Amino acid sequence: MARRVEIGYPIYEGMPVYPGLPEVKVQLRESLEAGDDWNGSVLTIYLHAGTHVDAPWHYMGGDAPGIDAVPIDSFFYDRPLLVDVAPEGDDYLVSVDDLKAAGPALEEADLLVLDTHSWPLRGSDFMAYATGFPALAPEAAEFIRAELPNVKGVAIDTLSIENIALGKTNGFRTHKALLDPGRPGHTICIYEDVNPAPIEGKELVGACCVPLRIVGRDASVCNVVVEVKDQAGLPAE
Repeated sequence: MARRVEIGYPIYEGMPVYPGLPEVKVQLRESLEAGDDWNGSVLTIYLHAGTHVDAPWHYMGGDAPGIDAVPIDSFFYDRPLLVDVAPEGDDYLVSVDDLKAAGPALEEADLLVLDTHSWPLRGSDFMAYATGFPALAPEAAEFIRAELPNVKGVAIDTLSIENIALGKTNGFRTHKALLDPGRPGHTICIYEDVNPAPIEGKELVGACCVPLRIVGRDASVCNVVVEVKDQAGLPAE
């Protein structure tokens, strides 16, 4: 059996979220200790809190597909690729050259996981993680959509794939390049706030995500599972 690892973060009460977003709440509604017949809980969560996947409707609106209408095949990957990026300063934009540095595997990949090495800050200094983080350059997003037809998903280890301040000035080109159903080719799923640590230095065999099918909505909280091989190239036990 191949080994499967998770690159999504757990959900819990009071977990850190992008500054200004609603806090996550997990409330016990029924309790065995209180004499109820079962334990039952209510989760209140912003759909872009923690690890999540964006649907086209998030930035395109109108009749663009919500997360319930994205084809299920869009969430299954046979050739995931970890793209190692070395950011140079705050607000670094991952470039086309950064992508091309991954080599020939880039042409075959159907899921790109951008490892900007931001993820260690999430647990040690969340405000540093939430400010000045690397993002995907608009030109790189447009390159992916136009020149890498196999890519069905792009993930990043930051709170957003877009530099928000820049996006407000350019019409959020990065998100729209990947999500816009009106462009040639298929739309590309965007995974934000993922944890590449379990797949660093590993051979990636496959990956998948099964989002909640929330009708007509902009995103779903999710977990991404990646299949890896051991260092010897044999399936790990």
